[in-house]
Amino acid sequence: MHEAPESLLELAYQSLKDSILRGVYPAGSRLPVDRLSRELTISSTPIKGALNRLVAEHLVEQTPRCGYAVVKLSMKDISEVLEIRKMFEIFAIRPAIQNKERFPSIMRHMEDLLDRFDHATDGISFMEALELERDFHLCFIRLCDNERFSRMYASSWCMDYLFMVFANVGLSFEDFGPEFAYHRKWYNALISGDAEGYEALWDSGIETLKNRLSQLLTEKEARERSPSKRRSSSKPNLET
Repeated sequence: MHEAPESLLELAYQSLKDSILRGVYPAGSRLPVDRLSRELTISSTPIKGALNRLVAEHLVEQTPRCGYAVVKLSMKDISEVLEIRKMFEIFAIRPAIQNKERFPSIMRHMEDLLDRFDHATDGISFMEALELERDFHLCFIRLCDNERFSRMYASSWCMDYLFMVFANVGLSFEDFGPEFAYHRKWYNALISGDAEGYEALWDSGIETLKNRLSQLLTEKEARERSPSKRRSSSKPNLET
């Protein structure tokens, strides 16, 4: 859950980011400052500040004379983000294995999270799933006991970008539930000290996810090319 915002800028940032991650503002849709200001009843200055933060996080892009828009989707971007995620996680596994006995509280927290993953499709909201996913992987990073690496991971936009992709292509957590089984496999590799097995799980998991997202992205593009779909679309449009 988000903490209560401390300023109008933080309120605007949280509101816009949540809407982007949930697909309320779809990929490629424009984000006019004046329209957002009216909708959120927040002045344009905090709105612009929030949008600029989202530009830095690669969820929004700014084009001269065109303003702000949610970033578009492409398999190239998705593949690059997944590879960056893998780099973070694989770098972390060996120090995490070495340090797991030193941090029993982190290990207990991971076990609690795994119990929640076992019931992740039982009515869990999209944003709850994002927080659960982020929390679990952050445990591996914290086990490294490397403050600079932790800050680098915390500032990474990879996780948020992937969840934005999931929302835009209509990925169902119920349909994709079997992928949650990877979390227990990753944890078992950590417990057994099997760094190579952990890396192999990431390789296979990323290929599975790439194939699934490629299929869903192709289907989405086909729907958007359909005239009947364009006429009946109920997605919010911020361009007017």
